[in-house]
Amino acid sequence: MNKLFSNWDELVFEYRHKDYGAFLLRYNYPFYLTVSALVVLFLFVSGMVGPGLFKEKITESSKKVKVIDYTELKAAPPIEKIDLPKPAAAKYVAPKVVEEEVKEEEMLPTMDEASAAVDAPILDEVPVQEEEVETVVVVAPPPEPEPEPEPEPVPDIIKDPEFPGGSAALTKWLSKNLNYPAMASRMGIEGKVVVEFTVDEEGKISEAAVVEPLHKLCDNEAIRLVKSMPAWIPGEKNGVKTRQKYKLPIRFILQ
Repeated sequence: MNKLFSNWDELVFEYRHKDYGAFLLRYNYPFYLTVSALVVLFLFVSGMVGPGLFKEKITESSKKVKVIDYTELKAAPPIEKIDLPKPAAAKYVAPKVVEEEVKEEEMLPTMDEASAAVDAPILDEVPVQEEEVETVVVVAPPPEPEPEPEPEPVPDIIKDPEFPGGSAALTKWLSKNLNYPAMASRMGIEGKVVVEFTVDEEGKISEAAVVEPLHKLCDNEAIRLVKSMPAWIPGEKNGVKTRQKYKLPIRFILQ
């Protein structure tokens, strides 16, 4: 440790290889830093001073005024004169005297003479014989009687099928006989299932089908519930019992 070192890099790389580049990079780092700072400073000064110098040169060039010496201009060319021909003088023609009599032109008739000629009777006009016209009387046929208006069709009176006891009894029966599927209850499934079925003339239910499904478990329970309902009061059309379709919504609500 008695050896004197010129800088810190020599102390760090005393027992290390110096040919890999790390030593040179650390050794020349102050030089590169100084050069970089000078370059940045030069660019900064050039950016601040340069535009002002260029602006002064541009203003000086724009202020230059071109002076024109009018004495150096050439004189305008002379105007060329064009001689126009003079108009010919009118000649006098002396009248000729002849011995023959000159016939005068016929004068047109005046308005009074023309109107008198028009009003004068025409002697050569042949009288026109009046033809006898036969009068024909046409008797119109009597008007046809207007057709009687057709009677307006009477709308059909349709009565929908009904659960025995009305809608209140139907709601009570559904809530009493509905078995909520356990799996659907654990899954938290709620909603509405619409079942369409047919009520025949005797009130029996058939052809039950789901038209608005919710879940397979709930759909199957709705079909079972509809098929287990008692006979309905059949629907009517104009007082006659008929076979009709009916849509019933069944709601699944968790308590």
